Amino acid sequence: MIRKLLVANRGEIAVRILRSAAESGIPCVAVFARDDENALHVRLADEAEHIGPSPSGESYLRVDRILEAAKKHRAEAIHPGYGFLSENAGFAAACAEAGIVFIGPSPDSIRRLGSKTAARMLAKQAGAPVVPGSEEPATDIARARALARQIGYPVLLKAAAGGGGRDV
Repeated sequence: MIRKLLVANRGEIAVRILRSAAESGIPCVAVFARDDENALHVRLADEAEHIGPSPSGESYLRVDRILEAAKKHRAEAIHPGYGFLSENAGFAAACAEAGIVFIGPSPDSIRRLGSKTAARMLAKQAGAPVVPGSEEPATDIARARALARQIGYPVLLKAAAGGGGRDV
């Protein structure tokens, strides 16, 4: 069993993880950026560590600072929650290299499924059902229209190369 967990996230995500860990008797370390110092997730944790300024690119997305906090507080595992570093294969690998358990998929799984297109192709190869769609990108409006006619309406367009985050 994990003796101490670092929660590498903030807000409701971190609160849920902290409450679940508390129910299991696992002490937790919260990390926080400057503006989150008095946030609920920090108050709920057994220990807390400041990891940088408020922009997430300078705090919650800093692998080095997250790992330093885990080592400093002797956390055996890191739970990334979702978003931020949860789908970062490099972070998962860095945890393993540091001897810290990454609670989530293996770096290889993250790499293989990090691309929506590659994940779709892998699912099809495994015989899993997938919604009608395309493995080829719609790189311009004409191509998008042609794919939509081929697939059938209504259609949903998803960014293949990120773009869903904020404050990075």
